[in-house]
Amino acid sequence: MEAATSGAMQSNIRKYYVFHFFLNFQLWWPIWVLYLTEKRGLTLAEVTLIDIPFWLSIVLLQIPAAAIADRWGRKPTLIAAAAAFAAAITFFGLASTFWLILCSYMIWGIAFSLLFGTESAFIYDTLKALGREEEYPKIYGRGWAVMTGAAVAGTLVGAPLAAATDLSIPIVLSGGIAAMAALTALTFHEPLAPQARTSPALPYGQIIRESLDIARRPAVRYSILFFGLITIGSIAPIFFFQPFLSAHGVSTGEVGIWQTPMRIAGIIGALLAHRFILALGERRTFYLMPLGLIAGYSLLALWDSVYAQVAFPLIYFVVVLSQPTATDYLNRRVPSEQRATVVSLTNLARSAVLIPSAPLLGLLADEASTSAAFAAGGIIIAVLGLPLMLLWLPHLRGAGQEERALEATGEPGGE
Repeated sequence: MEAATSGAMQSNIRKYYVFHFFLNFQLWWPIWVLYLTEKRGLTLAEVTLIDIPFWLSIVLLQIPAAAIADRWGRKPTLIAAAAAFAAAITFFGLASTFWLILCSYMIWGIAFSLLFGTESAFIYDTLKALGREEEYPKIYGRGWAVMTGAAVAGTLVGAPLAAATDLSIPIVLSGGIAAMAALTALTFHEPLAPQARTSPALPYGQIIRESLDIARRPAVRYSILFFGLITIGSIAPIFFFQPFLSAHGVSTGEVGIWQTPMRIAGIIGALLAHRFILALGERRTFYLMPLGLIAGYSLLALWDSVYAQVAFPLIYFVVVLSQPTATDYLNRRVPSEQRATVVSLTNLARSAVLIPSAPLLGLLADEASTSAAFAAGGIIIAVLGLPLMLLWLPHLRGAGQEERALEATGEPGGE
């Protein structure tokens, strides 16, 4: 590899961290549910229900959007994703009616569809060009640590800013911060060589069909379903933490401080993901994740106290830990020309899970109690997780032999 090309690829790693910092240094993190309920008058059930069109848009757009990244490159797709994020966030902060909020969510769905799968493929292909793809869990984990650290900073700044001004001010400012991510993406060096892209003559339908053929392979299929299972764990930190704190007397100006330990736990999970795999093995790491989520949900269901918030860091730790571990498992089994499309199926699985489960738990919280919603979340993970892990077990046990066979043949994605 020429020195100039190597230097450009090395700079991709640093810029990748900067990109994620601007995309996640968002001042709305600690107050967005409060913004919708207190300023826009939505109930908690409506907050979760309004996400249905958002996640449905991702279900419809995710694979075509990722196919764009496989055909035209990672860089232009990430530029478009960050620009769409900036527009959606600004629109969200200015929207004064339910339908305008819904429109902002739809733009947000486009942004998510363009981002997820593409950003993982971007860093994996960058490392592959450098001959360092075995470092993916560590580098991608650091990226998630930067994302979570930026969210911590946004949480600490956003809550007191909202208390001192207005709940919409931090959101509108966040749109401008997200625009800086788009400017950063403009400086990326495209890591996907032209010969590794899907042919422009290849119809999108065929690209999608070939990617879905790979996704049907048991090792790939069960890892994507696992991502959906872990998504159930993310419902508590995303939708219920802010109302949980408010219900236990925590003021708007202090919710950022109370959420900080959860974000720090996410940073630890991201930074130590590769060490967990080395210490415990990939199979044990995957099996412990659902158990951690069940433990966290059980604590929240059984202990109606502000101090039960110690469960949220555990839950968030598992959710963040799953990102580098599961995507690394997938990236090793997918060829470059279909990597973004196949990895993006994890976001599709996430969307398909959230569409029924988030409104269900939100409605249960409104009609019964948040404790009942937490109990339901834990039960769902246990009921769905056991058969999934049993089906995946033979492929996790055979992962070492599979990868040695792949190295010998040079063909990724096989069984």
